[in-house]
Amino acid sequence: MTSTRAGHLPAAAKRFLMWDTEPAAFGITMPFPVPNSMDADTARAMITALVDNHETLRGRYTYGPDARWEIFPSADSDESRPELRTLDISAVDDADLGALIERETAAANQRLDPASGRVVTATLCTRPAHGNLLLLTVHHVACDAVALWILWGDMTTYVRQWESGEPIALEPERTTASEWAEFLEKYSETRTGELDYWLATSDSEPSEPVRAHPPEPVYLDGVIEDPLAERIFEELPAAFGATYTRILLVAFGLAIEDVLGVPRPIQVQKHGRYARLRPGADLGRTIGWLSDDYPWLLSPTVGSTAARIRHANAEYPATPEDFTLLRWYNGATSRHFHTFRNPKFYFNFVGELGGYVPASRSRDMARLTTFDLSVLLGGYRSDGVRRVHYSVHAPTGGLGAERAEQIVAQWRSILGTVDTSVESVHGADSE
Repeated sequence: MTSTRAGHLPAAAKRFLMWDTEPAAFGITMPFPVPNSMDADTARAMITALVDNHETLRGRYTYGPDARWEIFPSADSDESRPELRTLDISAVDDADLGALIERETAAANQRLDPASGRVVTATLCTRPAHGNLLLLTVHHVACDAVALWILWGDMTTYVRQWESGEPIALEPERTTASEWAEFLEKYSETRTGELDYWLATSDSEPSEPVRAHPPEPVYLDGVIEDPLAERIFEELPAAFGATYTRILLVAFGLAIEDVLGVPRPIQVQKHGRYARLRPGADLGRTIGWLSDDYPWLLSPTVGSTAARIRHANAEYPATPEDFTLLRWYNGATSRHFHTFRNPKFYFNFVGELGGYVPASRSRDMARLTTFDLSVLLGGYRSDGVRRVHYSVHAPTGGLGAERAEQIVAQWRSILGTVDTSVESVHGADSE
């Protein structure tokens, strides 16, 4: 029997294991090009090296209120040995490749079973004329979007070393997900003074576990391009002294207030890699679900759009990570959140991406049925042109098409029309 050791669960993984209704089928799939000369045995060896290098990929996860994580020492046990399947796609047209990847991703999700230690699976797609493609699927409980790109780097290193005949030597993690979670549990004891503030950001409306059928679900995918994109990336951050991500979020909050007539809390998703909390910590190689979130409630004010943006920025919490620390890492304060009403609006800027397929984002967001309206955004640069892609989803029984479309239209209008003149931005509003 393989000996295991207990791991400390990061907040996102702990929360997921406690409440998700479909815990097994929640994988993240990355298509990775590999040489035609890399056969199934070599590809399997590469994946095994990834699993051995990152402890979240070789564990057994349990569900429910007492969710926990047991870490296997290596990938040589039956439970943690990664599975690899092969598929000949030489007859698949390029135009049909996306649909094939979608089908294989769905099938891979069904093969995952964190409770049995199966958190990684892969399919080697072979096509002699165009190069092979490795579809690597990792269960979300062990890997977030940032971590996925770390795995991409590991596979790139492995392929380079293997092709050149070098010894395989992947750079190890400098801080593991379990070590980081253990540190945050202790660090949370220093942030208890912020408890009342975060409890006050609870949603004013009760949750609806079972929704009435109407209205129908809504999916809105869009692209923000020139000249508005450049305004978002350059002009607005310079004018208001805030990141463009913050500007996008604040404008989203204002749009919700404008359309619904009252500000509503928004669940903001962040990457969670706050290495600054512990000097010397290095999370640049850490694989795990380290992302966190916090509720942000707009403090309403009267005046021009510029004045409202200024006010929102001034009132924004300086250390939003405290919410996660107090709710998920501190046993003494977490009990206060047992009746906490989570926001029913969701905002997730996933970062600067190398590419983006909006429709796939909306499909992913179909899981977010706890929200009345959710938005995923990503920045994208192609041929020197910067864009913002967004996917908006309102589930069955959510806001419905009319109000969802109104919020998106008002959000874009705020971004495009707010006065950025010196007089307006610094208080002498002219709007």
